[in-house]
Amino acid sequence: MNLGKQLRMRRIWNHERAVIIPFDHGQYGGVPKGLEDPRRLTERIAGTPADAVLVTPGVLSTIASSVGDLGVVLRLDGGFTKYTPLAGDYEAVVSPDYAVSLGVDAGIVFTFAGTAFDAQSLARLGRTAEAASRCGLPLISEVLPPSLLNNHFEREIFTVKAKGGTIAEETLNVSRIAAEHGADIVKTRYPGSVRELRSVVDTCGAKVVVAGGPQSGKGDQALLQFAHDCVEANVAGIVFGRNVWQHPKMEKLIGALCAIVHENETVAKAIKLLK
Repeated sequence: MNLGKQLRMRRIWNHERAVIIPFDHGQYGGVPKGLEDPRRLTERIAGTPADAVLVTPGVLSTIASSVGDLGVVLRLDGGFTKYTPLAGDYEAVVSPDYAVSLGVDAGIVFTFAGTAFDAQSLARLGRTAEAASRCGLPLISEVLPPSLLNNHFEREIFTVKAKGGTIAEETLNVSRIAAEHGADIVKTRYPGSVRELRSVVDTCGAKVVVAGGPQSGKGDQALLQFAHDCVEANVAGIVFGRNVWQHPKMEKLIGALCAIVHENETVAKAIKLLK
């Protein structure tokens, strides 16, 4: 990894593992509950032990004065919205060199493996990885098992190949595919167990961070256990959005998650931080 990438990643990975709070959801969904005021949300997150936020270029211009010591991951691509009748590949919104000029610490792109346009999406990942490497920007590929794409976007808009294996097998394979195309970090979903997630981490070839998703939103105890399971699998971090900024005690929840992810704290002790 080149020097520019190493220096930028220090801001996000102050600890062995990172807690990243994404709120790029408005690019697809407009104004989800909890994202009405990105600047105020950023101010609140900046007062916690969280490591970074993940935002779009438009939101970055709004929150820049409020990020404090947080690292910034910038969404480099975009495309269809919740109103689209048919999904297709994302396209570049900003280039890696422009992202560097904005002072961000990493970029992220979505990679649609297992779709009718996965060759196009993977080629785009490779081109973006090349450009990011030239300017020293760490690049995250957000890649999900094909069977969960419709679940992630909450609409039946993807035509994916009938599942030829388990979610865990798909997760392991698409994560490795993204790393093979140049991703420094892979963001994906929990495959179902600590053992299966550890296999993804061990075989990916890039850092692995885990998204929250609906399977983690079953109450505080379940969410903290989910984070603990991710730590047990030796991931490089968690990327929890709605489960965090829609929580009535957001700052305390972030503190509890950071206790687990940064300090290897138990779920039992972390849950006490919510009181």
